[in-house]
Amino acid sequence: MKRIAITLLLCLLVSGCGMKDIDKRFYVVTTGVDLSDNPAKPYRISLRLAITSAKAESGSSRTEIQTIEAASIAEGVRHLKAYVDKELEFGHCRVFVLGKSLLESSSPDAMSWFARRRDIQMISYFAVGEPDALSVLKITPESERYPGNALFLSFGNEGTESPYTVTSYLFDNSRRLLEKGIDPVLPIIRTQEKTYVIDRVMLLDKKKPRLTLTPGETQLYKMISSHSGKSELVLPLEDGKRVVMTVSDIKAKVHIKRDSVPVITVKIRMGGTLEESPPNLLEKDWHGLERRMADRYSEQMEQLLIKIRDAGVDPLGFGLKYLSTYFGKEKDYKWWQSVYPEAKFNVVTDVRVRGPGVIR
Repeated sequence: MKRIAITLLLCLLVSGCGMKDIDKRFYVVTTGVDLSDNPAKPYRISLRLAITSAKAESGSSRTEIQTIEAASIAEGVRHLKAYVDKELEFGHCRVFVLGKSLLESSSPDAMSWFARRRDIQMISYFAVGEPDALSVLKITPESERYPGNALFLSFGNEGTESPYTVTSYLFDNSRRLLEKGIDPVLPIIRTQEKTYVIDRVMLLDKKKPRLTLTPGETQLYKMISSHSGKSELVLPLEDGKRVVMTVSDIKAKVHIKRDSVPVITVKIRMGGTLEESPPNLLEKDWHGLERRMADRYSEQMEQLLIKIRDAGVDPLGFGLKYLSTYFGKEKDYKWWQSVYPEAKFNVVTDVRVRGPGVIR
């Protein structure tokens, strides 16, 4: 009896499992961080919390937003637990939106919380909110089936596959902040009534934003950076008409010639079908049309690369390519930094038109 009594007493000292049931958790689906007006608490943290529902249909998404100002992101998230009655769970938070003003005034070191938090996935998406992150979190598209679904589908290519939408992952963003020879790129989410528009990107150096690309430039950047098909190549004609080719596949190779002024040669091969063109255009001069489209694309790409170079950023990783090619050390990287502002570009494009599409 004494042994049984001692065993029962010892059982009272054993702690139980720390797992909380689903109905005792708030799942964070989107996190936004803005710059506040309070210098003592510069971060405004906003969490979009999912309210679970048995329905899964368009317009059935239900969420609530909690916002707080804090001296750091970690402190703000910890304090927000006092605002809700359930445990905050970041395991399903795959979209993090940073305010534009925050990026312009804050050091990237303050963003290390996202990479250090153990329950945040490294495949989460990062973006810039315009005019701010909180405005993006407040948008609830009517087509959203469950909380956060709209942004998940936009960035994950599970829904739309737009040639204007660039995806930036947490792991890639962290690598670009630390790696020599390559700089971060973040897509910009703009609010428009009850929906989002994601057709621009912001290019940053290791500390601050340097350049924002237009929608047309964003498409060109995505084509060469991620070899993105389902893009379009447009050639205006002399009579005011236009030829539009849908690019189904694209490949790019980069070669850097080491000289007093480095020459960066980009060879691009792409193919696709014409979706819009005047009648009998291919019968007149098929190969001539391919050459004209290739020359126009090469000219546009060279202009974009020069614009990016003049902004002092390297999102395509030419510096990383140079270091890997010539076994570069620290002195080689310093030399590259000194000559990159004068680097020359040579874009050679080979366009293959495979047909006029389906004509009935």
